[in-house]
Amino acid sequence: MSFGAPRGYGLSTGVYLVVASMVGAGILTSSGYTLRETGNPWSLLGLWGLGGVMALAGAMTVAEMASMLPHVGGDYLFAREAFGRGAGVVVGWATFVLGFAAPTAVIARLASSYLLGGLAGDWQPFAEPAMAVFLIGSCAAAHALGRGESAGAQAWTTVAKLVILSALVIIGFAAGNGDWDHFRRGGWPPAGEWPVLAGSLVYVGYAYAGWNAAAYLAGELKDPPRMVPRALVVGCLLVTLLYLALNCLYIYAVDPASFATLPMEDVGRVAELAMTSLLGPGVGRGVSVVLGIGLVASVSAYLMSGSRVLAAMAADGAFISSAARWHETRGTPVFAVMWLGITAGLLACSGSFLQLLDYTSTGLTAVSAIVVAAIFPLRARLSHAGFRLPLFPLPPLLVLALSAWTIAAVLLQPEKRIPAILSLGTIAMGIPMAGWLGRCNTQWTGLKNE
Repeated sequence: MSFGAPRGYGLSTGVYLVVASMVGAGILTSSGYTLRETGNPWSLLGLWGLGGVMALAGAMTVAEMASMLPHVGGDYLFAREAFGRGAGVVVGWATFVLGFAAPTAVIARLASSYLLGGLAGDWQPFAEPAMAVFLIGSCAAAHALGRGESAGAQAWTTVAKLVILSALVIIGFAAGNGDWDHFRRGGWPPAGEWPVLAGSLVYVGYAYAGWNAAAYLAGELKDPPRMVPRALVVGCLLVTLLYLALNCLYIYAVDPASFATLPMEDVGRVAELAMTSLLGPGVGRGVSVVLGIGLVASVSAYLMSGSRVLAAMAADGAFISSAARWHETRGTPVFAVMWLGITAGLLACSGSFLQLLDYTSTGLTAVSAIVVAAIFPLRARLSHAGFRLPLFPLPPLLVLALSAWTIAAVLLQPEKRIPAILSLGTIAMGIPMAGWLGRCNTQWTGLKNE
């Protein structure tokens, strides 16, 4: 084992990772919740368009930081170098729990639900967690075997996901069984709708989360100052176009006003509702299976990128030391993948999708805002000749303003307040942890993963 991350991944792996990290459970569920509360298709499309702009602004901000610090670690690395090691530990801890372990678990559970097709009977409470643990373990094994296997697994699962979702859009519109008059509903949001949209933007932001994924592999990409910005921007644009197309399909397929009459557990399966409406109930099982297969790419992506955060933290003494080791022949952080997989597997056996969504989304928005804010001290202190953020400081200020707006809106909604507070409390748990690690590791020497 060694403690250095070898370089060798190309642009395609970076793009695959960004796309797979972003396209997950959010686009298959969040739109249903928004339509249930507003019934306004144009509010929905505007919200997802704004989410795409926010993600692109964040991605370009992270791209500049990655060109300044082309090393493994992503969010942890940027926060550490901008605000100090304590802040890095807090962000790294929150990213580990809220950004990777919990989302990996919830996506694995949702993938299992789709693959099993709502298995009925006494076995259902056990089958879905068992399937989720199997999916997590399989993806973790692929990423631990070697760099070739890791990149191959990510490429094939991402391509499968893109093919599946693109096929849903093409087949759905080609079927011609929807109604274009659905787009005539609604319009510019009335005043009473804005607080709801602000709260929904947290869900949309969660669906776009992953726009910084390529930065986690900056230390393993060839020519990071060029590769990371390209991977982040190309990946974000592809995902934004796909998300807008899918939302148009949902509106075309199902009358937006009808969502208000559906129970919460049904609107969460908006993609399946849309395809069933367009193609008939007989295709429901087939759509369920292919969506489950597509979600496996997100499980794979979270394990791949999240393990790099643990490796960087462990190299600093901020996590179990074994997680910092890179296998000498396989070129992968085997133990970091293992620790993340175990944590995600345990979480997969507890909680529901909506509970975890409410829990993770608010804290993840806050962590992303902290990371984006790191651009200001880093720009003032570090000089570099790589990617420079256009229109600075507007992109990071846009992300910070929208993040503050959405978090405040969620905290003002009684039904979401408790999960939001628990989510923010998870971030706060990193503060005493940072203090304890600071006392235990007084010989920190800065970048160890160069």
